[in-house]
Amino acid sequence: MKMMKRRIALLLLSLIFVCSPKVWSQERFFDARVSGYGELEQVLGDKWNTIDSLVVHGPISAPDFKTIVRCAKDGNLRIVNLQYAQIENHKIPDSGFVDWNWYTSGHYLDIRRIILPDDITEFGYCAFIGLTLRQINIPSSLRKLGASSFEDNRWLEGDPLVIPEGVKEIPIRCFQCCDSLKRVVLPSSLKTIDLLAFYYARVKELNFPEGLDSIGFSAIYATHLTEIVLPSTVKRIGGAALADNKRLKRVVLPEGLNEIPERLCGLCHNLEKINIPESVTKIERNAFQLCYKLKTDIPSNLTWVGWDAFDYCALDSIVFPSTVEYIEGGAFRDLNHLQKIYSLSPNPPHCTEDHANPGKGPFHGFTPKDIPVYVPIGSGEKYRQAFGWNYFTNIIETDKFPLGIEPPLEEGLGKYTVYGRDGSLVIELPEEPSSPILYSIYTVEGKAIAQGYLTGSHVLQLPSGGVYVVRVGTSIHKVSL
Repeated sequence: MKMMKRRIALLLLSLIFVCSPKVWSQERFFDARVSGYGELEQVLGDKWNTIDSLVVHGPISAPDFKTIVRCAKDGNLRIVNLQYAQIENHKIPDSGFVDWNWYTSGHYLDIRRIILPDDITEFGYCAFIGLTLRQINIPSSLRKLGASSFEDNRWLEGDPLVIPEGVKEIPIRCFQCCDSLKRVVLPSSLKTIDLLAFYYARVKELNFPEGLDSIGFSAIYATHLTEIVLPSTVKRIGGAALADNKRLKRVVLPEGLNEIPERLCGLCHNLEKINIPESVTKIERNAFQLCYKLKTDIPSNLTWVGWDAFDYCALDSIVFPSTVEYIEGGAFRDLNHLQKIYSLSPNPPHCTEDHANPGKGPFHGFTPKDIPVYVPIGSGEKYRQAFGWNYFTNIIETDKFPLGIEPPLEEGLGKYTVYGRDGSLVIELPEEPSSPILYSIYTVEGKAIAQGYLTGSHVLQLPSGGVYVVRVGTSIHKVSL
């Protein structure tokens, strides 16, 4: 008898475990069929606060979205399937899934999955802001994302999240603070990544398609990207656009940029390589501040360097072209790896005071004072007396700048012509100089083989079959014989 009762009890328990999920799911799931806009609340009736999954068939508009929000905020709704819905104007309305009182009081609306129909063309302003959303399908029909569409969706996963072809802009704050995004694929139609678009989005992979035109202020800020390669079509980059990317190691900037904006890569502690295009004439303030591992070259047309631009970088040498006119305070502060400086201008570039350290100029802190600073012959005393440059104790006059560095031509002389003819080296001067011109000839390995002074055009006999570097005055030429 006891055995029989035990078997009956076990059978009843098994029936409970088998049947209860089915009963539970039937009670918690609702298939809503509506025939007109604004009818969803009526169709749900007294089930609105008991269901956790909702499928909607038929037309819905902004008031129906508010009903869905209420079911999530004051009820248990977690999954919303709109696959079979006809959404008004094919647009998720502005603030479609938002209860602003709930969100601004610090709460997330606990909708975890949304399934959209395949004819949606637009996400409205703040359409999905502040959800616990994990998964959402982005229809291929989408053509426009609203500002802050997915802002503060900290659990949104994307591996990858694919933005459809036809979308031209990632708008303001679109994916701000999307902590769980891993990979985003941007379309070839994209023209703009607007300000704060991926601010604190912890995305690890993000492409920048050819055709992209502009990147806004702090647009790619504090992500987990390790490399950023911008296409040649990018013409405008906002301040701090690539800043605070702690894992970033390499950046490729497009040729044609005129300036490096403020704080472009500031706080990118592991950044090692970035090309500064030759077209750049101005490096703005804090551009590379606290990029502890960064080594790069100054472009040959640079005129202006802003304060703290290279503060704490790993530069081991600096070549200032003759075009540099203005260097702000702190621009090259705390360069403890710096070993030498070349400044090609016969007149010291103007230096200003460090705003954070009165009395200090562009060079101070851990930047060594006793490194060699090479300047053109005849300009040493001017550098020693100039504010900022007087920080250094080892200013050296020279005409032997590294190969490839070309100081300006001497006043009034124009360009010299240097070429090979019948196994000889020919140096032609455009006019008779007022004083003798120094010339030097080197092998490509840097070995000096001849030196002298010119009072007019000259022909020299050199071993044929060689390649020579010829310095005439302050110009450099490469000649094959």
